[in-house]
Amino acid sequence: MLDRILNINPQDKYKSGLKIQPSHFYTVNRNDKDKHNSKDSALFSPLAKLLSKINWRILNIDYPNNEEMFFNFLVDDLEFSTTINFSEMYTELYQKFSIKWKNINDINEYDHLVELKVEKEEVSTLSRPDPIITEAISILFNRISEQNFHNNFQTTNSTVLTELINGIGFSLNAELNYILKVIYTFISTRHSGRVKNNINLKTQKNIPIIMQKVAINVAE
Repeated sequence: MLDRILNINPQDKYKSGLKIQPSHFYTVNRNDKDKHNSKDSALFSPLAKLLSKINWRILNIDYPNNEEMFFNFLVDDLEFSTTINFSEMYTELYQKFSIKWKNINDINEYDHLVELKVEKEEVSTLSRPDPIITEAISILFNRISEQNFHNNFQTTNSTVLTELINGIGFSLNAELNYILKVIYTFISTRHSGRVKNNINLKTQKNIPIIMQKVAINVAE
């Protein structure tokens, strides 16, 4: 029963950029105390309802330790990774994301990787989740692709990275903050009481995105 719920695919058609086997869409590495819980199907039913309303495919959820929860998921042809630290959820003003896009042409496959931090707006869950929008994120990767960076390229140069998000920083912030709210909603559904809702953070709201790294690698 649990396997059927975990493998729910809320959207049948995805772009072919990321080749993930269906059996890997949703892997949850639970704590030992959950592994033999006979009520697993009941616990995941609200999650099934949440997943049916948003366009993401969870590749992996893990618990590195008691204070962290790791998320790895797809939205269209973008792969996101981030770790929620519960001890810093209400004090850390930025959340780090790793985002990957695979651009396919006639000759090679190029993995475009971005590492960035998004300034958090608030810790809040969603009562009516909508599909995730990635327009600004896609613009960012299109800009990287248009730069014609050489193979196996990577940079942490702040001037180059800042130029890539010129004019789209606040849009990127809005999209990633919505993704964070989806994640908080998932956590709250899976672990009741773990997320305090509607907590405003003391952010300055003047540096919406901190770019940390861009890398391009050619698949062998």
